[in-house]
Amino acid sequence: MSTHALLAVGGYSTSGTGRGRGIELLHLHDDGQDLAVERRAAVDLPDPSFVLWSEDGTLLHAVLETDPTRLVTLRVDEDGMRPEVVADLPLDGAGGCHLALGHDGRSLVVAQYGSGSVATVRLDEDGLPSAQIDLDEHRDLVDGIADLSPHPHQVVALPGTGALAVPDLGLDRVMLYRQSIRGEIDLAGEIPLTRGSGPRHLAADHESEQIHIACELSGMVATAVRTAEAPSRAVPAVMPPAPRRWTVRSMTPASGRAADAALSHIELVADESALLVAARGPDTLCLLSLDAMRPECVTEVEVGAHPRHFTQWGDLVLVAAQEGDRIDVLRRSGEHLTPAGEPVPAPSAACLALRPSR
Repeated sequence: MSTHALLAVGGYSTSGTGRGRGIELLHLHDDGQDLAVERRAAVDLPDPSFVLWSEDGTLLHAVLETDPTRLVTLRVDEDGMRPEVVADLPLDGAGGCHLALGHDGRSLVVAQYGSGSVATVRLDEDGLPSAQIDLDEHRDLVDGIADLSPHPHQVVALPGTGALAVPDLGLDRVMLYRQSIRGEIDLAGEIPLTRGSGPRHLAADHESEQIHIACELSGMVATAVRTAEAPSRAVPAVMPPAPRRWTVRSMTPASGRAADAALSHIELVADESALLVAARGPDTLCLLSLDAMRPECVTEVEVGAHPRHFTQWGDLVLVAAQEGDRIDVLRRSGEHLTPAGEPVPAPSAACLALRPSR
């Protein structure tokens, strides 16, 4: 069966600190055996290190890892040939590296690695960024500890909860936020990890009963399990419930290679039977089975240098190898990963996002 998709590639650009074109739009055609790639358009922006499609696939939001951080939105036509910049909003803070749609569906929440802060931006009726409405400083959480430097690296709306999870690589914690009806976020809890873990990205199952956290500095995958809590009668019914508690149950090496593994991105496969984790250092993609009590690495394949991010498309896994200047194409069958064609040239590729089906 033949399938088509539009892939947005964000990366470090020649107008910023890298070798790429900013944002590039690629048309993919997979016939089950070979992947054909057609380059549709490129937009020159300084260091768009993470990109996110709107739910209807008409807008592409990009966070620029600049000082100050900029949030740029493109309107993308049906065939991806004529993207147009329709919003460009500077934020308080620097080094933005990730963004996600808020639980309210009317805001974007941005992790700023450089300044150690999380910014919330209101979307207008057309889905465009209109104004920054909140800023949460992770420096305020350090409590005077001199050797801790906050570095929020991702924002995830946890399924089945009202919580937004923000892994902070410098604080060795996943911060949990609750979003108000006005869109602002307030701290509501945390998942502490072992000192020196460096949580970077996470993946939660469909009910957030388990959260799997890729720890960049230790090379481990931490699995946190949610525990039920009795509701407090002191909390008014009109208030959204606070996130439940999660407790780290296991720490598992993601890579079986001897080289130090600096983990980057992590995702569950569609049936939630396994995890995929990218490991820089050994420069591999690891598949961890979830059949046992804790994740176990069962397959590990080499990819290009510095695999920073990946995305899944059917049985294909596309891996952005930032320093390899390419996108590796792998095909997954159960717990097996195999190369599926030649890598796609993509200088300084940092993030991949498939346009939602329209």
